[in-house]
Amino acid sequence: MSLDQHPDLPPDWDLSKVIPGELHVPDDLSGEDIAPGIVVPYESRPPVLRQAGSAAMVVAAKTGRACGLSARWFFAGAGAVGFLGWRYVRAHDLQETLGGMSKSSDWNKVDIVRRKRWRLLGWTAGITTGLNLAGWWALVRFGEMTALDWSWVIPPTTTAAIAATLVTMYGRYRVNRPEIGPMQMIADQDNPESDEPFPLALCTSPGMVEDCVSRAFAWEGIGTRAIRALGFRGKFWEIDVVLKGSTPGKVNAVAEQLDAHFNIKAGGTLIDPDPAESAHIVLRLVTGNPFEDMPKPRVHAPNSLDIADAHHFGRCMDSSDLTLVIEGQRILVIGVSGAAKSTGVLRDLAEVITACHNAIALDFDPVKDGLREFEGVMAAPPIRGNRACEEWLEHLVKMAKGRNVVRNRLGMGDTWVATREHPAIIGFFDEFIYMSPLAKERFIELLRIGKQSGIYVVAAGQDATSDAMGDAIADTFTTKIMLASRWDDIRIVLGQGAAAKGFRPDRLVPAQNKDIKNDAGQSYIKGPGLDRPLLYGWNEHSRSGIQQSVADRKAAGRPWFDRDTLAAAGLLHLADGGSGEKRIPGDRQIVFDAIEVMAEAGVERIRPEPLAEALAEFNPDLYEDLTVAELRKLLKDVGVGAPVPIGDIDGLINPRGYKLEALTVLT
Repeated sequence: MSLDQHPDLPPDWDLSKVIPGELHVPDDLSGEDIAPGIVVPYESRPPVLRQAGSAAMVVAAKTGRACGLSARWFFAGAGAVGFLGWRYVRAHDLQETLGGMSKSSDWNKVDIVRRKRWRLLGWTAGITTGLNLAGWWALVRFGEMTALDWSWVIPPTTTAAIAATLVTMYGRYRVNRPEIGPMQMIADQDNPESDEPFPLALCTSPGMVEDCVSRAFAWEGIGTRAIRALGFRGKFWEIDVVLKGSTPGKVNAVAEQLDAHFNIKAGGTLIDPDPAESAHIVLRLVTGNPFEDMPKPRVHAPNSLDIADAHHFGRCMDSSDLTLVIEGQRILVIGVSGAAKSTGVLRDLAEVITACHNAIALDFDPVKDGLREFEGVMAAPPIRGNRACEEWLEHLVKMAKGRNVVRNRLGMGDTWVATREHPAIIGFFDEFIYMSPLAKERFIELLRIGKQSGIYVVAAGQDATSDAMGDAIADTFTTKIMLASRWDDIRIVLGQGAAAKGFRPDRLVPAQNKDIKNDAGQSYIKGPGLDRPLLYGWNEHSRSGIQQSVADRKAAGRPWFDRDTLAAAGLLHLADGGSGEKRIPGDRQIVFDAIEVMAEAGVERIRPEPLAEALAEFNPDLYEDLTVAELRKLLKDVGVGAPVPIGDIDGLINPRGYKLEALTVLT
């Protein structure tokens, strides 16, 4: 085979391993010591035109990519700048700071800021126009250009180029950092892997919220095993946290520092420990008022409710309804001035109670005006001053004692059963701490004996110390409501360790005036079925709405003290109600009193003389001057008739008198 031949290679050969080259046959005269037939490799040398074409394509590709990126950056920057400009002129940042515009003062503030910003934009546009005119004049005056050539184009073109460059540079930043919104700023971090906290407002995803909480906890020395964002609930983030080597109390102890780390409002860090797992808590980070969208409450129709039912009083921060059963409850309301005790909690309770067909209420206030708006549907005129409070508290104590007899006689069982004929009695005691020592003493007695007799109390005050309450009785109330309060009262009212469990009414801020309400009307509650440290918002009834409902309820008629209770308490003189009109029929009351007297004496027959004496002892205010002749006449008038022979009694042979069975028939 000749060396000049170039046979085809087999088609199945792997040519990737073939070395390109040529067969070299040395010249005999060359003198080089190269063996004949050796293959000498050579490097590929593309043509010059091909090299120039490749370079041109690279330049074109790079230039096109640069133009495309510049356009993308410009439009991204223009969109972001437009978004920021809209937020600026509409004062959205101020609206977010205010937490929305829920009142007229908020609208006024936003309107003022909007006008100021439009004026600033106007001045900026005017100054920019002036600078362009000055540049045009300089080109004509010193640049040897005429007024009608390109001298008038150069200044605005330069301004536009500068603006476009800045917008493009900002757009490049926006494209490279898509996770940060145009209105946000990135926290300064010396080391991205550090645990340095950053504000909650920077978070745009649940993952960032988890990282935000993790860093804040680590900064305060609180270990965690797991952190999971459960979601955003409209006005607060809810995060599930499993602690490691820490307790809920430790988290609560640094709540103020956590507020600062998250940069949320004071009192915005709330914890909800899991009673089944001591290292498990639910963290709530409040970013706004969770109750600002509560619907306006409606007033109830006259006598349409039952005191034994659960009634709606507001809403929990988790959007569930706040419902309470008032019957059987002794309620304590504690809150500093401006916390909405009277206009919030007490007004809500009174609105429901005065709409019940089987409950009546009394309004006590030793120093202020109490619940004056409910005058006319209470069981008595407003009770004001310590002397009146002492007198009516004495009446209620007598009623509570007398009702034990009535309850047993009517077969109600262990506790009083409220009906329209025998309603429950609820006393409202506002500004309790200003009551006299005697009034407090009688209140405490009523608190301890009134439950079985269907007489319940609602006490409100600014603090709950034993000096203020008259005794250490705060823990005897069954339902405790704490609005914005002092730290010292948390343990007294809600119990030892309540603050460590997340009950922090001391971090609520009372209202400053009718426009700056802060946390007024928000509370923590501990009572039957309410043992979690959640915020509850109370309904806000308007005074005009209450006045209209009071007029309707007066026209429909309200229940009053039952005659059995008044008789048993020796208070039949209250039947007048102070208005000159009999509130309950009193002409047959002597029959019920005679039955009570005979039942207590354990006799079924009695002569008129000992009956008159017993009645005078039973109720001196009513029967002290009652003569035997008057007794005979009263009993005859109500249908008992004249005395009849009752058999041998008191050493007498068959005297005349009255039999218990004859009196009972008339009842």
